[in-house]
Amino acid sequence: MNPERWYKISGYLSLVFGLTAALSVYKITLVYYGIPVAFVGFIFSGINIFLQTKHEFEPGKFAKGYLGMFLSSLPLIFLMVMIFKFKPS
Repeated sequence: MNPERWYKISGYLSLVFGLTAALSVYKITLVYYGIPVAFVGFIFSGINIFLQTKHEFEPGKFAKGYLGMFLSSLPLIFLMVMIFKFKPS
């Protein structure tokens, strides 16, 4: 597969999985489903950032993978805050 095409596909997939993972923070019961989705989002974000760094397809622009990685990290940050906030003393 063409690296530029794989770059575009992985960028959009990282955004889709990242947005899905970020929306899972809406309810605490959805976080259990959001964590695996966030993991897949991290993978696509890493691929996208790697291809942007290696081939410089869009010079001067940030890769979509950065936003996807941020969105994918929201359920993990939310879960950590909940664990430390409601930790029994």
